[in-house]
Amino acid sequence: MSEQSLKKRSFYAFAWNMSGTLLRQGSGFIISIFLARLLEPSEFGLVGMAMVFISISQVFIDVGFASALIQNKENTRLTYSSVFYLNLSVGLFLTVLFYFLAPFVGSFYNNTEITGLLKWLSLIFIFNSLNQVQAAILKRELNFKLLTVRGVISNLVGGVLGVVFAFQGFGVYALVIQQLSTSFLGTILLWSASGWKPDFSFSLKELKKLTGFSAFMFFDRFASMIFQKLDILFIGKVFSPATLGFYSRAESLNSQVTTYTSKSLMSVFFPVLSGLQDDLDKFNKVYFKVVSFICFLSFLISGLLFILAEPIIIGLFGENWAFSIVLFQILVFKSFNPPLNSMMLNALLSRGKSKENFKIGIVRKIIRALPIVIGLLYGLIPFVWAVTGLSYILTVYNSYFIQRYLGISMIYHLRKIFEGIIPFIIFVLLAYYLGNTLLIKIILSIVYIIFYLFYSSLIRMEGLVLAREEFSNILKKIL
Repeated sequence: MSEQSLKKRSFYAFAWNMSGTLLRQGSGFIISIFLARLLEPSEFGLVGMAMVFISISQVFIDVGFASALIQNKENTRLTYSSVFYLNLSVGLFLTVLFYFLAPFVGSFYNNTEITGLLKWLSLIFIFNSLNQVQAAILKRELNFKLLTVRGVISNLVGGVLGVVFAFQGFGVYALVIQQLSTSFLGTILLWSASGWKPDFSFSLKELKKLTGFSAFMFFDRFASMIFQKLDILFIGKVFSPATLGFYSRAESLNSQVTTYTSKSLMSVFFPVLSGLQDDLDKFNKVYFKVVSFICFLSFLISGLLFILAEPIIIGLFGENWAFSIVLFQILVFKSFNPPLNSMMLNALLSRGKSKENFKIGIVRKIIRALPIVIGLLYGLIPFVWAVTGLSYILTVYNSYFIQRYLGISMIYHLRKIFEGIIPFIIFVLLAYYLGNTLLIKIILSIVYIIFYLFYSSLIRMEGLVLAREEFSNILKKIL
């Protein structure tokens, strides 16, 4: 594939994926406002306590084969069908397993209501097992148009159903209906839109071809998911469902930064970087453009969210969510680290370094457990600060191994990552000491945007240049 052709396909893939992200997250955000005003924080906490086990176990459905299908240079129909039937078998097994494990999960939390929630939510395993291969094929082909339309429709319909049932007094089960309907409809739409259907064929030999990559992917993702969800497990076990609801609301808002700055890039550029794994110059060029773009947007959006945290949470969700404000402002400090760490992970995997990533991931996961010790000794707020501080340690740690395995300078890497932090810190301090009224917060937000763009232009931040180029391209397409 020529560089021009790759650039064109990547642009269209990113444009479709970003459009879908904006529509999906935008509609989801509006739906969450209605749900937050119809339901109590404790009800969100209960679903979060049940969903954490679903999320951790989701990696068993795919066992790393979806990423292997994208990264592998050649796949056959037999390869795809074999992976499909493996996924389906695991999905059915997990649904049955969690149906019977639900009472033990309820005992773990000392809350019998979670037992019924988990039994219903276990159906997600079956629904999601049916769409893994189709999604992998579309991502491999950079066909994000179908993925985008499917995601927008399923999330919108699922969200509306959740609101309707919440309004009808179904309480916490309105959130369960939202989760199940989104997953089910997403699978139906993907089957109807995708050109691939499984054959009645299965081959262990085909699966073995992928295990060299997928095995390490699976073990790394499984362990990563456990340690990523330690905060939910810890808060759900040690504190109340309402406290978990407050934390989940803050974390959800904070994740909007990751979603709008990097989720589309992560989805698009893993197959793109995989396609460039034999051309190191192009690989490094694309990689640093994406890193700079992520940092440019992350610091810009994070600063605005810190300044406007109180009017956003109180104005949209209501006074009963006020405790989420301080949690949200702390988490904003780590907003740019998760997408960067994901980008580094994608860089390693796209070069086939799943084994190396698994090895360095062992220490990464042990480090993730440290905030729990802080939380047990000092409480919730110090725990959240520890989670935030840990994200910086992981960014430095990952950049070291990017240098070691990919030959990308750690010093240059860190300089590109933190080049936008100065205006962010300045305005965070100004907002903390001066932002007492809504008018001052709005003025600070406007001045921050102007100052940040001026600063980025002054230091010739590559992310700003790329943003201008892509914005210009979009305007040209529209005109």
